[in-house]
Amino acid sequence: MTKLEVQDSIYGKTGPDINAALQGLSNRYVAEHPAQPYVYRAFNREGIQRAKDFRYRFNLDERFPEALPGQHSYAWGKVWSDVSDTELQCSVTAYCPLEIFVNGRSVYRSLPHEENERQTKGCGAVLGKGWNDVVLKFTKTRAGFGGAFGTSNTKWVIYHSVIASKEREGQEGWLFSEPLQQTLPVEQLPRTGQSELGTTLNWYPRLGWQTEELVASPLFRLFGTGAGRTGFAWTRLHHPAVGGDCRIKGIAASAMTVFIDGQQVYHADQPGEFDVPIELSFGEHNLIIRQTAVNEWGIDAAIWSGGRILPFSCPIEVQGGRGNWLYLGPFADNHIPEVRLLNKLFRVFEDGEQGTYWRMDAPGTWIRPYMEAPLFGKWNYPLGVTLYGLLEAGRKLKRNELIRYVSDHVGQSTSWYAYMKWDQKQYGAAGILHPIAHIDSLDDCGSFGSIMLEALKENEELSGAERLAHEIGRYMAQVQERLPDGAFYREHPHGANTMWADDLYMAVPFLCRYYQLTGDESYATEAAKQFLLYKKYLFMPESGMMSHVFDFKQRMATGVPWGRGNGWVLFSLSELLTVLPEEHFLRGELLGMFQCLSASYLAYQSEEGLWRQVIDETDAYLETSCTAMFIYAYCRGVRNGWLPEVSAFVESAHHAWEGLTRHSIDAKGNLYGVCRGSGYSFSSHYYKYDLHTQLNDTHGIGIVLLAGVEMLRLREWLQVKENDDLIQTSD
Repeated sequence: MTKLEVQDSIYGKTGPDINAALQGLSNRYVAEHPAQPYVYRAFNREGIQRAKDFRYRFNLDERFPEALPGQHSYAWGKVWSDVSDTELQCSVTAYCPLEIFVNGRSVYRSLPHEENERQTKGCGAVLGKGWNDVVLKFTKTRAGFGGAFGTSNTKWVIYHSVIASKEREGQEGWLFSEPLQQTLPVEQLPRTGQSELGTTLNWYPRLGWQTEELVASPLFRLFGTGAGRTGFAWTRLHHPAVGGDCRIKGIAASAMTVFIDGQQVYHADQPGEFDVPIELSFGEHNLIIRQTAVNEWGIDAAIWSGGRILPFSCPIEVQGGRGNWLYLGPFADNHIPEVRLLNKLFRVFEDGEQGTYWRMDAPGTWIRPYMEAPLFGKWNYPLGVTLYGLLEAGRKLKRNELIRYVSDHVGQSTSWYAYMKWDQKQYGAAGILHPIAHIDSLDDCGSFGSIMLEALKENEELSGAERLAHEIGRYMAQVQERLPDGAFYREHPHGANTMWADDLYMAVPFLCRYYQLTGDESYATEAAKQFLLYKKYLFMPESGMMSHVFDFKQRMATGVPWGRGNGWVLFSLSELLTVLPEEHFLRGELLGMFQCLSASYLAYQSEEGLWRQVIDETDAYLETSCTAMFIYAYCRGVRNGWLPEVSAFVESAHHAWEGLTRHSIDAKGNLYGVCRGSGYSFSSHYYKYDLHTQLNDTHGIGIVLLAGVEMLRLREWLQVKENDDLIQTSD
């Protein structure tokens, strides 16, 4: 753990002031991760797509069936790095000889047995800050042509390639070359910003329309003849004058309606020319044209103001996009969407078939959102507790902007969920919300699902939240792997045949809030039963603590009382006891478990006030996140009457909070001493020396905020209790 000097800590500036720490932590986090939408990029369906494992599939055998053994095809893209000297970790499966170059340097070359067996191998490369060129060279053999390339960590690190050529810079995907006989010298490999035209390579997917296609209108190029169908074209314009008369002029091949900022300004049932006066205020305006084809599509329109034509621009920022219009359709009469819904970009539009979305006037080119912000808008389990902490801090400090920030983050995730499922079905792997694209563990859904339901209490209009909550509830009830006795456990490759103490947090807080949402007590009962089942496998009676993991392959628990694993247990048990009905038949046993664990942890608190990474080993480092969880649970336990030795636990919580302000929080709101995400081991050495701490790790920020909020509540409770005691004494 990085040791803070007292003068650098928040304690050195404000002492153990709870409000100061909460303000500093929350302000720094929001400032470093401001609210921002997803990034929109153009994507060509005719290009290389990703599969369910998020790796790109280069199916060159299918694309070039005429290719001869010994010929080569190059794939060219680029990836971004925010910092220098970071490592790109990839997973590679070669169907033929494959060499990978990053920034002109060979970083991987397949071996014959890897190609013959189609083995999946790891590959790493050091990236520089900014854009980094990635070139793959495939060599055709009789046995295959192509391969798979992409992320090696589908839970945490999903990256996408961006086309690097001057003509399509910013589109997602790859350029891939027509097979050629000769190889390119390394110095002639393509680089970012280079033109794809006029070189020795013919690149795919195709860049533009054929000559005969250019004769037709954009709507015809995209939608075909479309007889009786309706389509939309959307653009934006800037009116430079403060008020003033304008005219919209043009010619239409069939019936059309013009909307400006959602209001109809012109309609014609017949084809022909039009010249219509309109009024525009100063600033940006959305122009949407709806057309119903009869024999053909086609609109040519311009807006005149002050004797000149106002230029159009794309209505949203689309990286790699070409042209100033977006197009949507075609729709039969019973599926035509309302104009007011068209700018809701999280919507997939029903067309009676597979659904549709916005396109651009280029071959196979659609608009897709991508998750590119470091944290805002992401869905993962550490962010679930981070946002919970921000929400509770916002409530306690009466800072509505924090509550709104959490609502915006959660709402961005929930509103885009339906689109993500459509996108995934269309393209193989979605560019957003990938942890819930294929829910296969409690990590994927429980923690963030819990904050989603908590945020729903603040904003009942969170789009898609209830639907997603029901999907998560169904997953936990019907899909999540269980032992014969009903206990949740991990059967999939991410911890195969194991039970983790962490998963009580991944499941129980969501089940508690889902019980509150539905009123169905069976979900609270399920949470209660899980606790007692986990106790059966993980509780260590000799120490009174929980083992981190039970490994069913080894038929034993690891026997290591990892700090955060135990913290998740006590934290989640306090969540359950808060909502579990007083008369519930398992409440007494759970209360006894809470008291036993709390007393056991109390004995291992360090002189500094913090608990250790391995709780009962004095050479383990002081760890922030577990300390915060014990504070949280002790404060709740005292206030709710669950802990009989009030003075001991109050003193422990205060000592621990002072320790956090001295050792874990600096004056700028940075958080130190949080153990990074873990695997598991039967050796405590792994936890003490291999699991390092990370600055501002989201595994700790939220729980420290929650601990501070509970400390404020405990202080208020103690003040009330002291006043009540004084009144009773005077009586």
